[in-house]
Amino acid sequence: MMNTFYLAIGAIYLFVLNDAASLPKYEQKLAIRGRVIFPGGSRLPIESDAVLTVQLLDTSLADAPAKTLARSVGKAIRFPMAFALKYSPRIFSDGHSYSIQVTIRNKQNELLYINDVRIEVIPIGVDRTKLIDIPVILVKKSPPKQIKSQWPELVGKNGNEAVKIIKQETGFTNVMVVEEGSLITMDYRANRVRVFVDKQGNVKASPSVA
Repeated sequence: MMNTFYLAIGAIYLFVLNDAASLPKYEQKLAIRGRVIFPGGSRLPIESDAVLTVQLLDTSLADAPAKTLARSVGKAIRFPMAFALKYSPRIFSDGHSYSIQVTIRNKQNELLYINDVRIEVIPIGVDRTKLIDIPVILVKKSPPKQIKSQWPELVGKNGNEAVKIIKQETGFTNVMVVEEGSLITMDYRANRVRVFVDKQGNVKASPSVA
C-alpha cells in the first residue's frame, strides 16, 4: 500500500518537472541604443515641440512595405538626441535584413528631418548592434510666400521713391504715380499698384494692388 502511494507521488513529481520544463523561459529584452545627430547643423531643431520617432524595421522584402518591429518616440529637444529601441529576440528570423529609420516631425505631422541613407543593424547574435549614431538631414520646406498687397508705411514719403520700393518688393513693372484728382480706370489688376500723391508729390493714401 505504501509502495503504491510513493509511486503515485513520484509520478506526480515527474509530471510537474516535465510540465515546468515545457514552460517558456523568461527572456530579457535586448536593446539598441544610440544618438540621432545632425552633422554641421544647429543643435536646436528648426521647430520647437517636434517629435522624434525611431523605428527598427524588417526590410527583407524589396517589393513589400517594411515591417516595424520596435519603436521609440520622444521629444526632439536638442541634437544629439538619445534613443533606445527595446525588443524581444524571438521576433527575428535568420536571413532577414534589418534597418533603423529616424523621422522628426512637427505638431502638424510635417516632416522636418530624416535619415537619407540606409542604416543597417544586426539585432541579435554575438555581433549584434548595441550602440549607433544615426545622422539626419533637414528636409527643406518651401514656406508659403506672403504676397504683400498694401504699403501703409509709405504714406507721406515721396511718390517716386515709393514706386521704387514697391517694384523691388513685388517685382511688378506696372507701378505708377497718380496725382490726386486724376481720372483712372475702375478695372482690377493683380499685378498693378497705383501710388496716389498730393500736390507736393508725397504719398497721400496707402498704395495697394488694384
